[in-house]
Amino acid sequence: MPYPRGVRAKQGSKLDLALLLTLITIILWALNIPVVKIGLSGWSPMAFSFIRFGIGGLIYIAYVLWREGSLRIRRKDIPLFLIGGTIGIAINQYAFMYALEKTTASTVTLVFATTPLWAALLARALGWEFVKPLFWVAIAISAAGVFLVLVGTGAALSFDSAQGILLAFGAPITWGLYSVLVRPLLKDYSAMHVSAIMMLIGAPLIGIVGLPQALTMDWSRLTTSSWVAFAYALIGSLIIANLFWFVAIHKAGSARAVALMPLQPFLGVILSALLLSERLDWKEAVGGVIIIVGVTIAVRSVVPIDEDHDQREIGIQE
Repeated sequence: MPYPRGVRAKQGSKLDLALLLTLITIILWALNIPVVKIGLSGWSPMAFSFIRFGIGGLIYIAYVLWREGSLRIRRKDIPLFLIGGTIGIAINQYAFMYALEKTTASTVTLVFATTPLWAALLARALGWEFVKPLFWVAIAISAAGVFLVLVGTGAALSFDSAQGILLAFGAPITWGLYSVLVRPLLKDYSAMHVSAIMMLIGAPLIGIVGLPQALTMDWSRLTTSSWVAFAYALIGSLIIANLFWFVAIHKAGSARAVALMPLQPFLGVILSALLLSERLDWKEAVGGVIIIVGVTIAVRSVVPIDEDHDQREIGIQE
């Protein structure tokens, strides 16, 4: 029967393209953390984020206006947009940037891998998802992995390292909260529309600290690598990676794309070692593997109660 074969071939090509785009996106996101760490050798943390999200927000807004013709949102959705932009963009960036300043890129990468756990816990609390008993086992497994990472980094012996770890946890917690809180918005707005509004709200809040830092920063300290790092964080991670993610989700669905996400921390650690000469203590390495195993089990143990809420395409990553 030639017609069914043709249908299968067409579907297979879509999945192949989606898989390729997802893998590229994961690589781009994994590369972002060590690259931003390099950028911080010259940039003030929040000046970096403020200018990055300010320019990125304008690009997103222009894209949405071009594709959709309007940035309008309903009045009843304004509180959710305000909460999402504050938590998922502004607070998330404060935690992420200062964590990178105080601890290693590898540690931030491993801690950020716990994001799905925080998202699932909030979705469970809101009654949007059902978690199987195995989910709680996965939480315990991931907690053991986090403990090994903490011991391996020597957080208990170093005040700066302890601060860095605490801030590093702020990034996945706020991103997990954000990912869940914006799900209702995705029933009525495109992911790009939601992203543009969130950055429009979050960038000025980042600017509270970021603008003074930009005005007082010694711009002569910015080396070529500092500018390249900024350009990559803006274009490679914030624009191209997220656009690829949205296309991959559209072609293959969120379940297939999210299934590959455990690759990101592995790649992030490898790239941190290559670019920053960071070396993991064996306890951190083992802890990272345990975290990823726990998170993978947890993701497979969560069942959406309302299929309309299973919208994981919101994907502005760091």
